[in-house]
Amino acid sequence: MLLQFIKSLGASALIPLMSFFIVEGLGSSPWQVGFYTGLVMPLTLVANRWAGERLDHGFPVKRLLLISISAFIVATSLLTQVSGLMMLVLLVAPLMSLANMGSGTIFTYARLHAEQNGLDVARINSWLRMMVSLAWMIGPAASFTLVSLFGFGPTFLSACAVGVCFLVLAWTTVPASFRSERRKKNDAGKDPINWGLLIAGLTCLGFIITNTLFVSAMPLFFVKEIGLPGSTPGLSLSVKCVVEVFMIFWSVRLAERIGIRQVLMIAAVLAPTSMILFAQVGAFWHVMAASVVEGAYYGLFAGVSISYVQSFAPDRPGRATAVYMNSLFLGGMIGSISMGVIASATDFKTVLYVAAGSSVVALLILMATFRMRPAPAQDVA
Repeated sequence: MLLQFIKSLGASALIPLMSFFIVEGLGSSPWQVGFYTGLVMPLTLVANRWAGERLDHGFPVKRLLLISISAFIVATSLLTQVSGLMMLVLLVAPLMSLANMGSGTIFTYARLHAEQNGLDVARINSWLRMMVSLAWMIGPAASFTLVSLFGFGPTFLSACAVGVCFLVLAWTTVPASFRSERRKKNDAGKDPINWGLLIAGLTCLGFIITNTLFVSAMPLFFVKEIGLPGSTPGLSLSVKCVVEVFMIFWSVRLAERIGIRQVLMIAAVLAPTSMILFAQVGAFWHVMAASVVEGAYYGLFAGVSISYVQSFAPDRPGRATAVYMNSLFLGGMIGSISMGVIASATDFKTVLYVAAGSSVVALLILMATFRMRPAPAQDVA
C-alpha cells in the first residue's frame, strides 16, 4: 500500500501541473498542451499493455517496477532543464509513459501476492485504490503551492525526491524473484479474444469519461457561468475526495453482500444523478450537496472496478490490470479533448449532461451483460 501511495503522490504532483507548466513555464499557447498529452497518452496505453503481458509471462515484478521508477526520476530531473516545448515532447513524454505503467504493475503485484498468500483480493484492491485517492488529495495541492512559492524548478526536484524514496522502498521491499507462474511461450499471442474483459474495460471507460468531463469543466462552470466564489471548485473537490475515501472502504463490504456488478450499477445510477444536480446548482451549498453524491458514486466505482475487471481474466492478471489502467488513461484523454469541443460549441452545462450520458451508457452495458459472468481461472502452465 505504501508503494502505491508514494507512486501516486509523485504522479499526482506532476500530472495536473504539466499543462500549467507548458503555458506559464514554457510560454506556449494553451492549444499546444495537446502535443504533450497527445503523445503521452497513446504511449502509456502501449506501455501498460506491454507491462501486463510481461508480468503474465513470468517477468520479474521488481524489474518492471524499477524501469517505471527510473523513468520517473529521469523525467523529473530533465524537467528542471527543459526550456522548450519540443524538448518536453521528445524527451520527457516517452519517459512519463514508462513511469505511468508503475500503478498497474503495483496492482498486479498486489493481486499475485494476495493470491499466493490466501488474502482477500478485493479488499487489497480497495485499499490500494484508497491510497491513490489519498495521494491525489495531497499531491496537486502541494505541487501548486510549491510553484507559487519557489517556482517550477524546486517543485520538479521535490517530485524527483519522491521518486527516489519510491526507488528505495521498491528496491528494499519487492523480492527480486517474485513473478507470476510462467505460461508456455508458444501460447503467446494465441489467446482467444476475451470479450468479457473488453466489455468490463468499456464499462470503466464510461465512468472515467464522466469524471474527466466534469473535472475539466467544473472550475469554469462554477466560477464563470454560475458566478460562485473562486474557492468553490477546490472545496467541491475536497468534499468529493473525503466522501470517496470512505465509500471505497465501504464498497468491498457492500460487494460481499450484493455483488460487485450490483455495486457498479448503483454507482452508475448515482453518477448521472450527481451530474444533473451539478447542472442545476445556483448556490454554494448546492455544490457541496452534489459533491457528496459525486464522491459516493466515484468511491463505489473506484473501490470495486479493478476487481471487477480482473475477475474476467483470473489467469491473466497483468493483462486485466493493463485493460483497467488503459481505460483510465483513454477515458481521461477522451474526456479532456471532448470537454473543450463541447463547451466551445454549446456551454459548460451541456458538458455535464454529456458526462451524465456517459455513465448511463455504462449502466446500460452492465444491464445488457448482467448474465455474463467471469470465467473460472484456468490452469497456468
